[in-house]
Amino acid sequence: MPIRLPPLEALRYFEAAARHLSFTLAADELCVSQSAVSQKVIQLEDRLGYKLFERRTRQLVLTGPGTQLYPAVHSALGLLSETLSDIDTRSQQSKLTVYCMPSFANRWLMPRLHDFHSKHPHIALHLIAEFAEPNFHNEIVDIGICHGTAEQPAMEQHLLFSDYIYPVISPALLEQVDLREPGDLRRTVLLHDSLPHAKLATSWQSWLTERGVRHVDCSGGYRFNQADLIVGAALNGRGVALGRHVLVAAEVARGRLVPLFNDVVEDDGVYAVFLKKLANRPQVKAFCSWLQEQALEFQHQQSVERIIGSAQTLAVAH
Repeated sequence: MPIRLPPLEALRYFEAAARHLSFTLAADELCVSQSAVSQKVIQLEDRLGYKLFERRTRQLVLTGPGTQLYPAVHSALGLLSETLSDIDTRSQQSKLTVYCMPSFANRWLMPRLHDFHSKHPHIALHLIAEFAEPNFHNEIVDIGICHGTAEQPAMEQHLLFSDYIYPVISPALLEQVDLREPGDLRRTVLLHDSLPHAKLATSWQSWLTERGVRHVDCSGGYRFNQADLIVGAALNGRGVALGRHVLVAAEVARGRLVPLFNDVVEDDGVYAVFLKKLANRPQVKAFCSWLQEQALEFQHQQSVERIIGSAQTLAVAH
């Protein structure tokens, strides 16, 4: 008949007291009172039916059974602690926290994430989509996908692809308005970013000024605080958007948005950013490799030259 083992907590108290040969030091380690350790050991001795310690004046000495039991309990608890730690480490390795801007998440990343999950089902991905870039040094975020970067010695930065800015309009609205040059924008509604200095933001005022167009009123139109909402408004024919290629490329490729004036301006690149000390984490390496694959596929299938050229040909034919 198997021996009924004593409670694990009682063995933990015994192991600490035996290792220190002191109830006081064991209590300090376990963050309990000295009497709690003493009582727990007495309960263990009563359960086992023999003494584990000799309580001498200012001295604690293991008995014969105590001496025999201590190395087994110490080894077992150590093995249990190591195993739990290893399991916890492996569990942490399967988690990945990724940061990007909300509009980038909706328009570019989310449609592709099913592919990452199919290839790495063991990695639990947590996506943080916020306007403000995080402090990567607190390690809450493993990888960031950022527009433009600044050199930081502790960070690795891998360029995924360049981004571009150009005006886009829905085919239905284009049928209603004759737009042959930027000055013709006075005949339609402009879709503005209400946070012109935020990442992914675009500015009609700056774009028109750089082209010497002064008679288009930028005070009217609709304003949105997210680039994704601007793209949505353009798709619904609410006006002309100054779009980012990374956000509108898929819609231009499908013919749901049409670029205007054959005017494309290169802007900041899109980078994968992470702390150098995290570079060898398996989930970080896996996601970075996958990101680079997706970036290459994006550049091949939806390069600005390819889809803008095709869209312009379609618009002229229309």
